Amino acid sequence: MPESKPRFDLTDPIVVIRILCGLLFVPHILFKLNGMDGAAAFFAKAGFSPAMPIVVLALIAETTAAIGLVFGILTKWSGLLSAAVLAGATQAVLSTKGAVWLWNLGGIEYNVFWCALSLILAANAWRDERRQFGRSFLLSPKLA
Repeated sequence: MPESKPRFDLTDPIVVIRILCGLLFVPHILFKLNGMDGAAAFFAKAGFSPAMPIVVLALIAETTAAIGLVFGILTKWSGLLSAAVLAGATQAVLSTKGAVWLWNLGGIEYNVFWCALSLILAANAWRDERRQFGRSFLLSPKLA
């Protein structure tokens, strides 16, 4: 069986991007945890109903994506989960502020960039798995 790449090889730009994409979730998670009512109000304004259960679901998804990306656990799925969360965040911003692009004006630029990086990480993980093992696995080659 071929040897897998180190999870924390900081000389590999993909690893650095993966870790950063995961760490970027931390302030979002903490913000929601420290202001659940405010987060629920924003989610309701964005049209997510019922808001509080969706805030909890977002927290679970963000935490799962963060852990997966930072530690390189099922990166192909963690990247897709991260992209899905960010697609939802982009929709929320569009619903509340309209079609504003620039992040410093409350737009979607940051979310779109982060979502694209997450998709790139997922695609790279799928490609590496296929390259290393000759096929893709539902979860992990170690479980096959």
